[in-house]
Amino acid sequence: MPHQFVTRCVEANGDDINEMVDLGLRTEMSNGHFIRKVAPALGIDQDVMHRLGYDSKEFFAKEFAMNCNRSFYQGIPCVYVQHSRIEHVYVDAKDAHKVLSPSDARNRQTRISVLRDDFEEMLEDRHPTSAKDYMALAKAFYLENKKDLDSNRIPLSAFALYQCDHRDVFARYDKANFGKALDSSPQPGH
Repeated sequence: MPHQFVTRCVEANGDDINEMVDLGLRTEMSNGHFIRKVAPALGIDQDVMHRLGYDSKEFFAKEFAMNCNRSFYQGIPCVYVQHSRIEHVYVDAKDAHKVLSPSDARNRQTRISVLRDDFEEMLEDRHPTSAKDYMALAKAFYLENKKDLDSNRIPLSAFALYQCDHRDVFARYDKANFGKALDSSPQPGH
């Protein structure tokens, strides 16, 4: 479970960072909880403090220009610290090899774009009005695009990044299904 630093937003594909930050699966935690509990458990507390220029966990915990989160980076579970509007991303060391090259990251974002168009068409055709309708839409879209979604590690929440009607439903769907699909899927570039 030790984690390692993989990128900052200034070096990464901006669409990958936007997806990670806007994803309905993202959960925020307090700076204090992150630096006292989560970061030490992941073996990254000293690296985070050094990278961001802190010499005290107390100062880190009280920093107002920062937030700490769990999310998915390129479909890989991650934690990230946003400090002065720059995201510092950490993934499990065993998953670090899954971080995509710049060209593979662009290809993944292109697939998301194409699939987003397909999703928008399905959304227009079905006109869902309730959480039950949106869940049926999520299941249908996943089944129709399973191979593409799984092989590119794309959660359905990637199609509900903003305050849209289906954001919460797609996040619930992903919480129940996204990780299970990844466990058995081939990985991009491999």
